[in-house]
Amino acid sequence: MNKLTEKRGAIKFDRADILYLAVITVIGLAIRLILRVVTTDDWVMYWDPWISDLKEMGFSYLATDRYDYTPTFVYILWAISKLPINPMTAYKGLHIALDFVAAVIMGKIAWKVTGSKIKSIAAYGLMLLVPTIWANSALWAQCDIIFMTFLLLCFYYFFEDRPNLAMFFYGMAFVFKLQSLFIFPFLVILWVNKKVQLKAFLWIPVLYFLSIVPAWIAGRPLMDLINIYMAQGAQDVWSLSIKWPNIYQIIGNQYFLLEYASSGTWLILGILMILMYAMARKRYRITNEFIVQMALFFAILTPYFLPHMHERYGCVADILAIIYALMNIKKFYFPLAHILISFNCYMAYLSHLGSDEPAIYYGVWAFAELGLLILVGLDVWNYLKNPDNQLPDSQLSVKEKEAA
Repeated sequence: MNKLTEKRGAIKFDRADILYLAVITVIGLAIRLILRVVTTDDWVMYWDPWISDLKEMGFSYLATDRYDYTPTFVYILWAISKLPINPMTAYKGLHIALDFVAAVIMGKIAWKVTGSKIKSIAAYGLMLLVPTIWANSALWAQCDIIFMTFLLLCFYYFFEDRPNLAMFFYGMAFVFKLQSLFIFPFLVILWVNKKVQLKAFLWIPVLYFLSIVPAWIAGRPLMDLINIYMAQGAQDVWSLSIKWPNIYQIIGNQYFLLEYASSGTWLILGILMILMYAMARKRYRITNEFIVQMALFFAILTPYFLPHMHERYGCVADILAIIYALMNIKKFYFPLAHILISFNCYMAYLSHLGSDEPAIYYGVWAFAELGLLILVGLDVWNYLKNPDNQLPDSQLSVKEKEAA
């Protein structure tokens, strides 16, 4: 398909479709309701004390340095502290609701990029059943579904050929989680290929600045707020990989902590710069499939070499892998393998194994993750090397007009 997107009407569901959607919704909700009562260490050590402090101090808590997440997340906790219900119920309830919002968006994405009602319904169901989704929100009480929902909206509007709105939602994802930067290089490639205007990138700093203004007004120093992500990077330096199967699980994640941490950061920056330069040398047709291939490649590559990666940091690749497989059913094994890897890392933490190794050694999973990285990397390589996908600058405007 030569054009970036194809306009499709609304999906028309028959009674069997509606029945299936209702059943899968009930099943997804039942899983989450069962897990909502589990109290994890993260809740006990972080969210519950933060909410308790917010109840006691009110909005003035934002002036303190007791929290190390961006203020946008703390604003949500402040709102929860005002509710007359159990804080964990409110907290998990919000994130469970976002699971369903993300599932709807995933279904709309599948419809947009495949035109298949069956794949659209399957995408909705998969988002509700994938264990790394419900374990993150309903079991673990983590907040990754917030930024993942914004990332899904970002991709949806790229597929709608509305790049400015897509970049707005990418900026919203960045406001909540630094891990949104894992896929930033693919946005640079879109800019090089004139699919995103440079000014659209301003959404990222503008939204971040607007998000910290209330905390700044509350009294926390501006530079503290600007440097929150830098401060996060200085934490958890006791291991090169915090239960994520990357290169450090192969070479040893407890050795040369300072040296490998610094050199590994520069290494991945160098790799990304080389790849972006190589991919920017020519102009390409930007199809929906290529967008997903690029984003998935960078979502796996970046945490594979970055030090101090947590067990949850494969979540972006998990959801992109689902879209990747829906667009090419021959790749059905890809999300199965990646989600299995991710969930193994989840359970190594959630089952309180502590310093013990999981049933399958992390190094084995690290080699499996490397294999997936190579597979999707070959897809990107083959796309770039295909002469039919390369557009000389002199012909680009003509081809874009033809595509429109």
